[in-house]
Amino acid sequence: MRIVHILDHSLPLHSGYTFRTRAIMKAQIAAGWHVVGVTGGRHYAEGPPVETVDGLTFYRTPRAAVAKGALGELREIAKLSNEVERLIGAFQPDLLHAHSPCLNGLAAMKARRSKHIPLLYEIRAFWEDAAVGNGTGTEGSIKYRATRALETWLCKHAEAVAVICDGLRSDLIGRGIAADKILVSPNGVDLAMFGEPPPRDDTLAADLGITTGDEVIGFIGSFYDYEGLDDLIAAMPELLAKRPTAKLLLVGGGPM
Repeated sequence: MRIVHILDHSLPLHSGYTFRTRAIMKAQIAAGWHVVGVTGGRHYAEGPPVETVDGLTFYRTPRAAVAKGALGELREIAKLSNEVERLIGAFQPDLLHAHSPCLNGLAAMKARRSKHIPLLYEIRAFWEDAAVGNGTGTEGSIKYRATRALETWLCKHAEAVAVICDGLRSDLIGRGIAADKILVSPNGVDLAMFGEPPPRDDTLAADLGITTGDEVIGFIGSFYDYEGLDDLIAAMPELLAKRPTAKLLLVGGGPM
C-alpha cells in the first residue's frame, strides 16, 4: 500500500495536528506501507522542498501569492493540487489521505481528476465551528455556511471519511453522509514517546497547593473557548461538595 498524505502543516512544527499526523504515518509505516506527506502553503516553517523529519518525508508546496478571502484560498488549492498531481505521477499511490481543512481535500479531489485514486478525507474538527470558538468567525455567516457546504460536498464524494469522535460522525450522518463510509479514529497517546515518568516533585506540588492524597484534575493544552474550561471551573464547587480533596490544575495558554 502506497499513501500520500495531504496536509495543512507538519513536523518540524509542533501542534496537536502535526503529532496526530506523525502517529498515523508511523503506524502505517509499521504496518509495512509506504507513505509520504505533502503540505500546503500554510506550512510556514523554513526548509527544503523535500524534507525528512523524524523518519517521515514531506514535500513542500511553494507558497501562493498573498491574497485574502476566497481568491487566496483558491490559489492555495490550485498550488497544492499541482503538487499533489506531480506527486501522484512520481509516487504512484494507492490511496490519497487528505486531512482537514477541506481546502486540502478539495486539492486532492482536483489532483486525481485524470486518475481515480481512492480518497480518504479525515476531519480533525469542523473548521467553521473552530473559527467561531477562537473568535475569527461568526456562526451563520456566509463564510461559515460556505465552509460547511464545501466540506459536506467533499464528504459525499470521498470514498471514505475519518473523524476523531462520535460527535463529528453523528453530525455528518445528519447531513446525509452514508454512515457506513465514516470511521472513527480517536486521538490517543503513545506512551513510548515519553519514557519513564519522572519522580514526584514535592516542592513544586507544595508551591501549587497540592498535598499527598489530593485528587488532582489536570488539563494541559490550549485555552480556547471550545475546550469548555469555563464549564469545568464552574463544576468545581459541586464536585468539591462531594470530593473535598479535589484540586483543579490548568496548564497552558491562549485567548481564554
